[in-house]
Amino acid sequence: MPWPWGSRKRFSSRLVYALLILLFSDSQVLAFDESRLWLPSKYHKLYLELKESAAAAEELDNCTEVLQGTIDLDQSMPEHPIFRILCRRPDGLSYNEMVDGLSKETLTTYIPPVVVMSEEDLERQRIEEQLRLEAEKERLKQEFRALCRARMEEKTQLMISLNHLTAKDVEPSQYDGDSAQFNFDFDAKDIAGKALHYRARCLIDEDRQPKLFIGARKE
Repeated sequence: MPWPWGSRKRFSSRLVYALLILLFSDSQVLAFDESRLWLPSKYHKLYLELKESAAAAEELDNCTEVLQGTIDLDQSMPEHPIFRILCRRPDGLSYNEMVDGLSKETLTTYIPPVVVMSEEDLERQRIEEQLRLEAEKERLKQEFRALCRARMEEKTQLMISLNHLTAKDVEPSQYDGDSAQFNFDFDAKDIAGKALHYRARCLIDEDRQPKLFIGARKE
């Protein structure tokens, strides 16, 4: 007795689906349960792409478990499927991870590409970083100098006949990028008009609080 056409069609569809699963299954051990993946009968040919998309989602740190997987008919286009993988997050909540069926790139969670730099690019990057560090070191030196000079002028503003002998752009006597010492020479007079010779030594570091020491300068 021949089978009714409807029953034979359902049986054929199930058989094709089972054969596709066997055909595209490989030796790779997957953590997710493949029975959670489902496709409408007309999309059974995309099962392998669905399985690979689920595996791509499962590799994300944000996806601790694949709960379901299917094709997203609203976003998919002919010959370019988009799969919707329902994932469980580390906090227990679930979310949909969209996956490009062709490239297997996750669309919900962005994964920056790994950039392999050439030797020329690495050398250029090294030089740029060196120049940046040198510029930062120079900027900090100028800031230290300005703070020290301001402190010295504050401490000497009441001296008589003050005469600065050190250039405003004086280089530090010591500087390591984190701290510096500047020496400022200047002359003044006492109330009797006698010439006085001084050297101010300023120590400063990252706290930006100059420590100034003023003493007699040997001629």
